[in-house]
Amino acid sequence: MEKLHYNLAEEQITGSRKYLLWIVTCFFFLGGIYVIMLRPVFGNESVSPWLSLAPLGIGIFIGLISLYATIKRKDIYFHIDDEIIEFRYGIFRPKKYSFQWNNVKKLVLPHRERKVKLMFADGTSFIIDLSYIQRKRSILIRKHLFHMAKSKNISVITVISLLHHKHQN
Repeated sequence: MEKLHYNLAEEQITGSRKYLLWIVTCFFFLGGIYVIMLRPVFGNESVSPWLSLAPLGIGIFIGLISLYATIKRKDIYFHIDDEIIEFRYGIFRPKKYSFQWNNVKKLVLPHRERKVKLMFADGTSFIIDLSYIQRKRSILIRKHLFHMAKSKNISVITVISLLHHKHQN
């Protein structure tokens, strides 16, 4: 069966959206500084400096989102081939996972969730949560896992939800 490899680092926010986020951040910071400066510089006694907390707080929040979108996350991928399932993804602190196909005993695919449960020959299991990945790609990954398991004669169990699945060996 053919290999499947997705570079998930490409799914980050585009450059124009990053610029837009930084521009909105600057506007909120400038608005907060303007409200602070109204009383001492412009002599407007009716405006309290405490009103600057809202635009500064919003500016900090949007600034954190902008910073997160700007920082390049490296080596985030999902790879399936004839020998291994290997992936590294996540929002914070992504970890690398690698599983050999010859250790997989069963594959559980829930119908209503974007997850896959791998049950191993030693009785352990691991749930791959694909909800962090775009819907289209997670569907393709699930289909590829299904077809790869069928080609390797691994039993595939479809359930409504993983909550309803009992751990059976």
